[in-house]
Formats: sequence, structure tokens, C-alpha cells
Amino acid sequence: MKPFSFKEQKPVSLRHRITNDIRDAILNGQLKPGDRLREITISKEMGVSRGPIREAIRTLEQEGLLLSSPYKETVVAEFSKAEVIEVLIPIRLSIELFAIRSGLSLMNGDDFQRLSEFVEGMKEGILKKDLTRIVEYDIAFHEYIIQASNASNLMNIWSSIVNRIRLHFFMQGTMYADQKQIYEEHVVLLQAMKAKDVEQVCHLMKKHIYDENVCILQPDDI
Repeated sequence: MKPFSFKEQKPVSLRHRITNDIRDAILNGQLKPGDRLREITISKEMGVSRGPIREAIRTLEQEGLLLSSPYKETVVAEFSKAEVIEVLIPIRLSIELFAIRSGLSLMNGDDFQRLSEFVEGMKEGILKKDLTRIVEYDIAFHEYIIQASNASNLMNIWSSIVNRIRLHFFMQGTMYADQKQIYEEHVVLLQAMKAKDVEQVCHLMKKHIYDENVCILQPDDI
């Protein structure tokens, strides 16, 4: 039997730790859309210099979680419904539909088992009324589909918007008013994927993405 050994730990820079702390505060709702962030305040609270905080803010600006204007304070980003409908949803659709068309035929039983685990994770989150758990398994489900397509460029694009998607999910808590529906839509999606029915999966995915992002769309918009 191979002896147990711990995994190698990679050093994490101060900038990365600060970035993670601010990101977590935004995604967990401790910092809300429109809240102002001041370097000098964060510096005092964290007990660090302003340099790594400034670098962390730049990173989070690139992720779309913070907005900064010249000579103005940095604020937590917020999204209008128009931005979600006209920008975020079309990008998501382009990525995920391409991933399905190019990657579904490559998926096997192990892939479907992994996706099933994500769906069950969502179900557990619903039972525990844990919104964070639901959101993370929801995102993991879709991210896995993109990874399985083996299209590295897709993952690069996805990585650039995934935190915007997270932030939008937490901002729009009402979209999870019917949490059971979100879970059931993923169950149906997975069934169609197992059947390798590309066109049906694309149809279901398109409807699902609209359903879980905005409630103001009419059926004719889908």
C-alpha cells in the first residue's frame, strides 16, 4: 500500500490573499453593489500597505466585480437587466452552445456521473436552504460542460465572465424563488445529454439560461 503523503502546498502571495478576501466579501454579499472601497481604509483594516490592495483592486476590476473611475472611489459593480439580457446572456449562450455542439459526443459515463454529482449538490443545497451551495454547484455544472469540450479558448472566455455570473446570481436572489425548478431543469438537461441529443440539449440549455437569469423575458424572446 502506498504510504500517505500530504499534497504539495503552493505559496500564495499577499496580493492573492487580499484579492480572495475582497472577492469573497463581494460574492457572499458582505459588500453589496454600489458599496465604496477605499484603499486607505482596507489598508488599515488588513494591516498591510496599499500596494497589494491596489493590485487586488485592479484584478477584481478585470473580473468585472469592481468599477473604478478617475479621481473617484472604487465601487462594487452592479448589473442592469439590460446588461444581463444584451451582454451576459448572449456571451454565456455562445460559449455553452458551442461547447455542447463540439464536446457532447466526447462525453462518457464518467462525465455524466460527475455532472450528476453537481445536480445532487444543488438538491442538497435546496434542502438546506443554502444559496451559496446552490450557486456554486450550478456554476460547476456548466463549467464542467465547457471543460469537457476541450476547447481551451472557451475556458479563457468563461473565466473572464464567471465571477460576473456569480455576482449576478447573488444579486438576483429572486431567480431562485422556485429553487426546485432550477434543480429539475438540470435533471432534464442531464437526461438529454446522456441521450446525446445535441439539438435537444441546445434547446433546453437556451431556455434554462434565460429562465435562471431573468424572469422578465417572454417565451417569444427565447
